[in-house]
Amino acid sequence: MAHDPTPSSVLMPGLSDSQRYLFDLQGFIVLEGVLTADEVAHLNRVWDAHPLPPAGDTIQSQRFGGEFLGWDPAALALMDHDAVLPIMSELCGPQVRLDHAYGIVMAPGTSGLGLHGGGEPFDPSQYYMVRGGRIHAGLCVASWALVDVPEDHGGFCVVPGSHKASFSRPSSFPADLARAVPHRAGDVVIFTEALTHGTLPWNGPRDRRHLLFKYSPGNSAWANRESVPDHVRPQLTERQRLLAEPAYVGGRATTTT
Repeated sequence: MAHDPTPSSVLMPGLSDSQRYLFDLQGFIVLEGVLTADEVAHLNRVWDAHPLPPAGDTIQSQRFGGEFLGWDPAALALMDHDAVLPIMSELCGPQVRLDHAYGIVMAPGTSGLGLHGGGEPFDPSQYYMVRGGRIHAGLCVASWALVDVPEDHGGFCVVPGSHKASFSRPSSFPADLARAVPHRAGDVVIFTEALTHGTLPWNGPRDRRHLLFKYSPGNSAWANRESVPDHVRPQLTERQRLLAEPAYVGGRATTTT
């Protein structure tokens, strides 16, 4: 295929040239310092005010649904944060929608979800391709960290570049090829669900806390539920309301950024 000469400067704003190169190369990027220390502290206090059942070894005990969107305006504001929404608009298209959201809490010494995802076999809801000088992606994730995640603490891990794999991951694939993604409280990890990823055992001194928002193109849905709980919908801004609409094509409004 001939090289596409389309300069990145004509693409819609979102990723910088460096970020776009890294995202295409490895399937994820880390946005550093999106939240201030005060904002992180506030969200942690909000979390503390809504005690959750103790997290164990099962994924079901480590995840809680989108009810956290109603905990506090600061939590809901992450849904269309100006540092993230333009990037998701570039990755998923200008009619991007919020597919679902949930939180993750892991107690020290527990394990999480093993490696999953990958570019093959093709999944029409979770995919990655570049055509016409543009990234076209299915389900993409913004994972907001509320605690520091040094490399030796475990947590989120990836097989870099696997979002462009041409073959399915074999059952004999060595798990130690997956590497941790270090980041700090207030950072946001952006990744495509076409990337092979998982969770390493959590070795941090305190619970792992992340809030995840998963976005899809406007015509696509991965989750079989509404993206925002009914009791939260009256709190949505107009832009958030557009993001919370179900998947459809005809007459869908472009999400403003």
